[in-house]
Amino acid sequence: MKTLMSLIALLMPLCAGCESYTWLLYENPSLSANKQGEQCFPDPLGLGRSIDLTGNEAMRRGTITKVKSIEYRVAKFHGLGKECVVAQGE
Repeated sequence: MKTLMSLIALLMPLCAGCESYTWLLYENPSLSANKQGEQCFPDPLGLGRSIDLTGNEAMRRGTITKVKSIEYRVAKFHGLGKECVVAQGE
């Protein structure tokens, strides 16, 4: 029992450093999503990047003219990771 508590105490700081979430910025459910474009940047040490939250750059990369949805996704571990804006549409 004591070793289990020690193991939990050792692993707890690792779990506290994980950060992963998705925000839906725009949605139009009447369209189909047969194309996808994304704009991703690595985020070293949590300094952040100037990512386009409007989704225009992601739409350009996916050659999308009509947007179904735009999402902002973040996946980091202790400040290291990436930020993405993903656009889906026609």
